[in-house]
Formats: sequence, structure tokens, C-alpha cells
Amino acid sequence: MKKKGIKNLTYTQRTQIETLNNAGHSKSEIAKYIGVSIRTIFREFNRGAYRRLNGDTWTYFKSYSANIAHERYKLACTSKGRPLKIGNDFEFVRYMEHRVNKDKISPCAVLGQIKRDKIRFKTQISKTTLYRYIEQNIFTGIRLNKKQKNSYRKVMKKAPKGTSIEKRPLEIKCRNTFGHWEMDCLCGSSRATWLMLTERLTRKEIIFKMPNQKAESVIKCLNSLEKKFGKKFKQVFKTITVDNGVEFSNFVGMEKSIYGRSSKRTSVYYCHPYCSCERGSNERLNREVRRLVPKGSDLSKYTDEEVKQIENWVNNYPRQVLGFATSKELFDNHLRLIV
Repeated sequence: MKKKGIKNLTYTQRTQIETLNNAGHSKSEIAKYIGVSIRTIFREFNRGAYRRLNGDTWTYFKSYSANIAHERYKLACTSKGRPLKIGNDFEFVRYMEHRVNKDKISPCAVLGQIKRDKIRFKTQISKTTLYRYIEQNIFTGIRLNKKQKNSYRKVMKKAPKGTSIEKRPLEIKCRNTFGHWEMDCLCGSSRATWLMLTERLTRKEIIFKMPNQKAESVIKCLNSLEKKFGKKFKQVFKTITVDNGVEFSNFVGMEKSIYGRSSKRTSVYYCHPYCSCERGSNERLNREVRRLVPKGSDLSKYTDEEVKQIENWVNNYPRQVLGFATSKELFDNHLRLIV
């Protein structure tokens, strides 16, 4: 029986384990990085073990796969907990398989039609549960094609470069506290790009012109922000959430303060791949900027003054989500409360 308070490893953590193992790190180093005990790592290696071929010597050796480990974990989960929601509703299973195979429509469309036409079966399940049962081969007569699988579940191709969003404090998601930002790049037809920072509570937008989409350019912008806000920086920029783009690969440089080698100025969290919704405010305000700067524009041709005008327009726009206040008003109010 699992002890209270103990959490299972996530797929992100398993991907990090695989990445660190392939890089030659020891099990104790991996355990320290992931934040779990060495016993957990040994059990995890047994769960994800497989024989891997060495292309140089043409010999097999034992290695670890995050995908194998996670599939075995999910399979183990099916043997415990509550029974299947569909129970012994064979009529529902036969109807679903018949419509998918004969009428050539998706399982989601069949489920939607059942609800619309109020067709009665013993059980009702959600779209998520339906696709999970199909992937677990509970519906033996239905097979998802490659396109359907990709549209249902995106597969993480690589581990986050730093701390995953899974470890970000939950209070940030509620938008009740000030000082938590999202960051992304706006690209155009040239190498030049704009760094876009959005504060989650007030929707304050900060825009920087950058000559290229490189990690050192991002760090220079954060350095200039730290100089501008001085001692207030840590309270204004408590956390920054980014995607896994190459421009955000140097998470150590982004977190490190310019006022001391061991000093940390902020905490950076990485979204899951293909999950732009985890930076929803950032993406939403990027759309606002695109009203003034259409896609394909040469961003290098905009002067610093023009970029500042665009930033001011975004921050002085009355927003319904803010009770028709402006981002600038709310941001300045919070800034005045910081001693």
C-alpha cells in the first residue's frame, strides 16, 4: 500500500531521468536532481529497463526508456482502483465499434451524436475516458490511426531544460498573487525578434527588441530589467514561465542575478511541449500585438520609439477581464505597495 503523501513520478520526470542517464550521470546524481530517493531511481530503472543496441560494437546493453517505464506504470494502474465505467455495457461497446468501423466516423463524433440524439445506454463516459479505453484496447474492434493519436495526446520529445511547470507553486495558476510572469518571443521575417513578458495578474506587457533569437540576447534583456527595478526585481519578477525554445535554454543564466555569483533573481519554469495554453496570457496579448504588427513583418525595421508606443497601447487598453481597468493602472498600484 502506498504511503500517504507519496507521489508517483510524472512523465516529465521520467524523461529527465532518461536524458540524465544517457548523459552519463550516476543514479545518485539523478536522484538528487529529480528530488527523490535513490531507491526510487533503482525501482524506476527496473520499470523502464530494455535491451539497447550499441551501433559501434553491435552488442546489446541494458538501458532505460521513459516511454517504456510510463506505459508499464499506466498498465499497473489499470489493475487497481475503481472498475471500468462501462462495466458490462456490451451494447454500448458494439454500437461504438459498429459506427466507427462501418460509418467511418471518429469515436468522439459517435459519442457526441449519442448525447445529441439522447440514445440511452447503461453508462455514460467522457471523451477523455473513451480515448483512454481505446488506447488500453478495451474496445478491441477500434484502432486509432496515427492522426487521431497525435490529435488526442501529444508526446513529449525531450525533457525540459530546467524546472518543469509541474513543480511551480499552485497559487500561481490561481492568479491571486502579483509578480508571476510568462515569457515568449515574437518572430518576423528577419532574424530580429521581440521578447514579450506578460504579468499574469495585471496583464502588464513588457517588450524588448532583440537582434536574434538566442539565449544570450534573452539574458541581456533580463539583466537590463534587473538594473531598472533594482532591489524590487525579486518581488516584481518572482517567477517566469517559458516554453522549451532554444532562446530559453540557459535557465541558469536567466535565474542568476547580476549582483552576485550565488544570488538568484527569479525562478524559471518550463511548460510542457506543445502546451502554449500554459502561457495563456502571453499568447493572448501576442495576438493583440499582431493587430499592429502583422505576421511576416520585418521586426528590425521598427524603431525603439515605435516598439514603446505598441507596448503603451497594449498596457493602456481597457480590459473586461480586469473590470475594464488597464494593465498599467493595476501594475503601478501593485508596484507602489512594494517597499
